[in-house]
Amino acid sequence: MRDLLLVLIVLSTLPMAFMRPMVGLWLWIGFSYMNPHRLAYGFAGGLPWVQLVAIVTLFSLLINSQQRQAIPWKPLTFLLLAFLSWTGITTIFAVLGDAALTKWTDFLKVQVLAFTTLILVTDRKRLHWVLWAIVLSFGFWGAKGGLFTVMTGGSFHVMGPYGSFFRDNNQFALVMCMTLPLMRYMQLTTSSKWIYRGMWVLMILTVFSIIGTYSRGGFLGLGVIAFMLALKSRKRVALITAGVVLGAVVLAFMPQKYMNRMASIDQYEQDASAQGRFDSWKFATNIALAEPFGGGFQVWASESMWNQYGPPDVPHRAIHSIFFEVLGMHGFIGLALYLGMIGLAWKVLSRIKKLARAGPDIQWMGDLAGMLQVSLAGYLAAGAFLPMAYFELLYQMMALVVLLQVLLQRALAHTQTERERAKPPPEIRPQASPATVHAKRRPDRGVHALPHW
Repeated sequence: MRDLLLVLIVLSTLPMAFMRPMVGLWLWIGFSYMNPHRLAYGFAGGLPWVQLVAIVTLFSLLINSQQRQAIPWKPLTFLLLAFLSWTGITTIFAVLGDAALTKWTDFLKVQVLAFTTLILVTDRKRLHWVLWAIVLSFGFWGAKGGLFTVMTGGSFHVMGPYGSFFRDNNQFALVMCMTLPLMRYMQLTTSSKWIYRGMWVLMILTVFSIIGTYSRGGFLGLGVIAFMLALKSRKRVALITAGVVLGAVVLAFMPQKYMNRMASIDQYEQDASAQGRFDSWKFATNIALAEPFGGGFQVWASESMWNQYGPPDVPHRAIHSIFFEVLGMHGFIGLALYLGMIGLAWKVLSRIKKLARAGPDIQWMGDLAGMLQVSLAGYLAAGAFLPMAYFELLYQMMALVVLLQVLLQRALAHTQTERERAKPPPEIRPQASPATVHAKRRPDRGVHALPHW
């Protein structure tokens, strides 16, 4: 029954994607993030839905030129492309050539989704379509995991959908942490009281799903998210109050074994899992010091490389850190590009948040910029202990930063044009005295001036 329902939904919406590529992008995000085919247990579960939707969307993008824009070539766009190119170069010199090429191909698909977003999102409405697609896709699993945690009393671990990139409990917790601020943004900008209340329910269930993963990295990420939400969000009094109440409920609700696991964070010297992470970090650092191109994708799977660069008598394992993962696979140049991309995104968002104070019409841009910063903070905190350097949501967020930058520049330019039109014609303007002219020689540096990115 689920298989037939899924096929029916796709057959009824996919033809629309041929005429409207934004519909295809919405489906693409939904299949990539929500993975609805993982809920089907028959023939539909094994079909390549993401590839099918992606092909239709890209074809529609080519034939519907009036519904797209040129790629916004901002510094962050160039950094995205530079990082992709550098990982391609390191793939040529990778230790495990075939495995690295497969992984780089997957990463290329991630970047194609990000650049398709850059091309298709031309206004606020389309940007919100993308945000709703992300929130609803991940929110489905957040609500499902939260209900599971509540119904079982937190006695079992919450996991992501089978076969997805966030199947592991730690990866699931990271993704949910990054989605929480976007839920908060949709709540801040809605005019519907039902959506506002619904976002409260969804956020609370998502918090329970993060707690239910028993992920210590997710617990740290959630703490960072809570602090940053209180710092960056409007209407923070209600948010802080809800956070305090929810924290007390969680502490009273979760079993003792959860408390014991979280308490082990400061006992990493005796924790085998933590020591295994440290071993993988040493391995990645040694490779980067010896090889300028790093070891390439999946280098950790090479037993010979572990014997050469890893700590003695330690079995090989994945590099559990976004920073050391990039360092070991792509060297110091790759790490510089990766950190530069995230750092530049943060700087651009700070600038957007400041300039968006210029008027109520663009206040939503400041709200979104703040929530994207919260998502990035949660990613950096939880990702420091997870191998999640190449997953889709991060790079689509980079695209959203560029789009927000472009939309803000357009809005400020439009405001400046309207001011020029409102000025009286030169023939009826009052003549200024020489002293006044001399006093006005200094250029205007007000907040309404167009930004220099």
